[in-house]
Amino acid sequence: MTNIPALCAAAFLLTTGISMVLRQVATAAEQRPGVLAVAWLCVALGVDLVLFGFFPGEPISGTAFGFRVGGAAALFLLVWQGCLRVHKQALAMERPAELLRQSRSEATRLRAQLADASVLRQPERLTTTRIHRYPVAGRPDRHLGVITGDLKNVDFVDVWVNSENTDMQMSRFHERSVSGLIRYEGARHDASGRVVEDCVADALARRVAGRTPVTPGTAISTGPGKLAERNKVRRIVHVASVIGEPGNGYRQARALTRCVTNALREAEHPESPGAGTPGGAAASIVFPLLGAGEAGADPVDTARALLTTAYEYLASDRPVSLRAVYVLAYTDAELSACRRVLGTLSGSRGARR
Repeated sequence: MTNIPALCAAAFLLTTGISMVLRQVATAAEQRPGVLAVAWLCVALGVDLVLFGFFPGEPISGTAFGFRVGGAAALFLLVWQGCLRVHKQALAMERPAELLRQSRSEATRLRAQLADASVLRQPERLTTTRIHRYPVAGRPDRHLGVITGDLKNVDFVDVWVNSENTDMQMSRFHERSVSGLIRYEGARHDASGRVVEDCVADALARRVAGRTPVTPGTAISTGPGKLAERNKVRRIVHVASVIGEPGNGYRQARALTRCVTNALREAEHPESPGAGTPGGAAASIVFPLLGAGEAGADPVDTARALLTTAYEYLASDRPVSLRAVYVLAYTDAELSACRRVLGTLSGSRGARR
């Protein structure tokens, strides 16, 4: 005779146990063994009651946990033990997938943190002028270097390179660019600091009159204006490393290595007629990170291309007048990028003054 109360209790236990198991499976990362043991206990009791509700006189016996048991206890223990074993095996099979999900979630979280840190962390301006020198292999009389801080504090380099656009139009005096700084510092001022003669910009305009825009990579020399007195500069080499597009601003020229090579060659040549500079080739030159300012180019990629090209130029077998090529690092981010590249090229940490 069917035992209705037993079946009702069995239904309740099975529903409770299976619900608990499903809830734990849905939150696999937070599974708790105690909860699972209770859940399968309810399932085992439910199965036990179902069988004995329909077959109250049926004898059952078996072995569970190493002991021989019989009757209802045997069925309960056998079902419980079997459920736990199956669940453990299922968890073991799902473990690699769960670890992969956790790894992906952690990677996503770390990427988000890195993006936030990049946004919040602004490059710090370097105010102190320091020189980091790196040797050129096989050329003890030549070296590459990084100069930190403001370019207007540099008074030991023969040639300053101006990163200019293909129209050869210098920046306005008060713009935060190397072009604007060279234009203002090279101009003649009155007692109040007002520009009364735009020496460098006027010289550049005369050199390119009727010939603009120029090809990216073009390098043109002009005199340094008042920078000759204030900073002992012998020449300004204007190199077309930036291309302007109406409505889109400026972008770095793709021919960056050509820009560097042409600027180095221009610095070594005797001044062309009309340049308005003293004769003779230069021994030292300083570059900004061409196109990494307003044009927004990546400073690491720019430093790598610029310094690698300069290193190969100085390491060549042909005679060169240049003995030192410097790069200006205006921020700590630019300094880090340059030192990383130079450390790889020279195999040395460099010397600092």
